[in-house]
Amino acid sequence: MESKIQKYKDIKTQFDAVLYFLQQLDIEMIDTLLEENRTYQDFEKPFFISLLGAALDEFIQAGDTFLQRYPGFCNAKNCNYKCNGFTFIGNYSGNYFNLIFDIQEGVVQDMYECPTFKCLEPGLLRNNLVEIEKT
Repeated sequence: MESKIQKYKDIKTQFDAVLYFLQQLDIEMIDTLLEENRTYQDFEKPFFISLLGAALDEFIQAGDTFLQRYPGFCNAKNCNYKCNGFTFIGNYSGNYFNLIFDIQEGVVQDMYECPTFKCLEPGLLRNNLVEIEKT
């Protein structure tokens, strides 16, 4: 099993760190890492962090201790077609969410959930979708 020290060595950009702490379900570190002067999913950062934190809490309450990450892209031609992101799946519950990332020079410019996400990993078992923005 890979040590924490090795995982930290693999973090080279702010984006790498955001992915790492998303997988660790650590909203405090994500809050620290994301830039203050941006919107995320068209929300001011504090509100987005509260929504994302509630979503991460759903994973924790379902018994998850970390999220597995699988690459993919938006599959809707009328919005962010082919934009890259990840499916994050809880290690215990199998619950998941899909996030698209806008990255420039290793820095997260925006991140948002994607209902039409196409995961590149075939045959993944997913249970319930965890929504960041409840409709």
